[in-house]
Amino acid sequence: MLTEPITVLPGVGKARAKLLEKLDLYTVQDVLFSYPRTYKDYSKVLTPREAELGQTGLYHGQLLNLHEKQLSRNRRVITGRLVGEGGFLVVSWFTTVYRPGFSYQYRQLQKAKELWVYGQVKEGFYGLEIASGEFHLKQPKRLGLVPVYPLVSGITNSMRLNWIKFALKRLDQISECLPREIASKYMDRHQALKTIHFPANHQQLAEARTRLVFEEFFLFHISLGVLAENKEFVVHQPDGPLTKQYFANLPFTLTKGQEAAIRDVRADMESPKQMRRLIQGDVGSGKTVIAEYASVKAIDSGGQVAVMVPTEVLARQMYTRLNKTFSALGIEIALLVGALTPKQQQQILAGLASGEIPLVVGTHALISDNVKFANLTLAIVDEQHRFGVRQRVALSDKGNADLMVMSATPIPRSLALTIYGDLNTTLITDLPAGRKQVDTRLIHPSRRDDVFRFLVQRVKEGEQGFIVFPLVEESEKLEAKAAIQEMELLSKNQLAEVRVGLVHGQMGKEKDRIMEDFYRGEIDVLLATTVVEVGMDVPNATVMIIENADRFGLAQLHQLRGRVGRSDKQAYCFLIADPKTEQAKRRVNVIRTINDGLKIAEEDLKIRGPGDLLGTRQSGEPWFKLADLIEDQPLLEQAAQAARKLLSEDPTLKKYPTLLAEVKRQQP
Repeated sequence: MLTEPITVLPGVGKARAKLLEKLDLYTVQDVLFSYPRTYKDYSKVLTPREAELGQTGLYHGQLLNLHEKQLSRNRRVITGRLVGEGGFLVVSWFTTVYRPGFSYQYRQLQKAKELWVYGQVKEGFYGLEIASGEFHLKQPKRLGLVPVYPLVSGITNSMRLNWIKFALKRLDQISECLPREIASKYMDRHQALKTIHFPANHQQLAEARTRLVFEEFFLFHISLGVLAENKEFVVHQPDGPLTKQYFANLPFTLTKGQEAAIRDVRADMESPKQMRRLIQGDVGSGKTVIAEYASVKAIDSGGQVAVMVPTEVLARQMYTRLNKTFSALGIEIALLVGALTPKQQQQILAGLASGEIPLVVGTHALISDNVKFANLTLAIVDEQHRFGVRQRVALSDKGNADLMVMSATPIPRSLALTIYGDLNTTLITDLPAGRKQVDTRLIHPSRRDDVFRFLVQRVKEGEQGFIVFPLVEESEKLEAKAAIQEMELLSKNQLAEVRVGLVHGQMGKEKDRIMEDFYRGEIDVLLATTVVEVGMDVPNATVMIIENADRFGLAQLHQLRGRVGRSDKQAYCFLIADPKTEQAKRRVNVIRTINDGLKIAEEDLKIRGPGDLLGTRQSGEPWFKLADLIEDQPLLEQAAQAARKLLSEDPTLKKYPTLLAEVKRQQP
């Protein structure tokens, strides 16, 4: 059965099942619907003479001039030349060795009379080069498009391929979920699932992807309609004494955008219909004030408020911010996170059930069955793109509550209207008074040390900063290790005078502790291999340094820059990069010259165009496994239209039980 646990897969015991849980794989069905993150194109074997800058492919030739050189105590670099058809490519690999003699990798390469190397061609010191390419001593058995899956340490791509083959044998248990008249326009669902994992060619892959992307968008829009049931909702009272006191306590003047948003929220909350409002504003535009106002209004009317954020770090941060506001009004609020003792948790749960606690901040734990409210009248979901639709509805359903969603993700207006189809949108376009635009500069790698000296100087003046390295796959141990070593070197050399915290994707609870220390000012500079938490608010941070900035997407760069410039101090964002491709140059130039998140999103649309099917998506949202909001906009609009038509004819999906079952399965 597809619903069987992953332990039925060949070679998966309890230990390996734990690793697969990190990839959100719990059942055989999860394996089947976990798609490749990209594909290696082995369809054509190229010679070194055919190599072009920026091209990724499989190159074949003789391996000559092989050397292994010591870089540091345990670190070495292997270099050689791949020669063929009158041309050559420099090839290199970094390796770590803990014993005397040549490395295992070098000894393997020494055996090679001929070599196949897969990787991207870059400009090197001695000409065109492939660094850290995947090499084969024999011609790869599987030519064509080879799927590459998300991995964690201990799980290999070949393991995942074997498990996909196992899952595909049970494909007959998967039903067609689309209505017949819609399904007939696309590739058959069974065929699409086979093809997305094992495509014969680019054309077949495109057809399979189109089918599955349409399905994702269609199911998403159907779920919006099915979950948004018409119920009677609480009518909140006009602004009372608490609300008036809240405004009197504000230490700043509201912006015009904030005033307009408050008017929208006030009208929604005083209406008998459920408020379903998205507050969309650029990073640092002051969305939290709108959440505070709505919360005070709900409590003033005798209700309770639940605020759901994606991570514990952000939950603590939000709690600290709200507690300052509410304690000034004589209101006690609570924080519900996993780190609490069982006794503390029980006290909070009892306080929510009795109504003694008027406001709680927490993660997705808030939608657990054991969390009950006496009178929940407002649910606030922050950074909503991290949550599924069903999760945000599940929170508001705990009391038929009004729903407010806050998002800083810059999405072009046309896409926002489609993707947030069930929500009324309020856009805050202005920044709070006194905020200065972040000074963004492109810095050549040769001037890195100047930037670090500048950062140290700012720290000495009492400020803080970030240094971010490109996101590394946990599975790519060499790259991850190289990034971590680079950070350790920085902390001992250029940053030796300041307090440094180091976080990366392979850390557990320690990562949260370091983030907390940085937030409290006990760490001066945070170095990270992962993208710094969206929404992390450290007003004292004024310097953001982004290493290899050309390897980030535009949306990521804008979110990272938004971590600084959150006070009246001048903030700086340094993009350390030497972009080679035209697209990378345009991307870095956009972020250097434009500060408006929505304009950046529109430029992203223009730069990326239809996108590269075989590339790794930059702007896909976590609620879609395959679809990309920018690349797949035409399909998004078609799916939204088809879903609206179907729901107008059959709002409860009585005629489509298979479709309803699939909606429930995909939005747990």
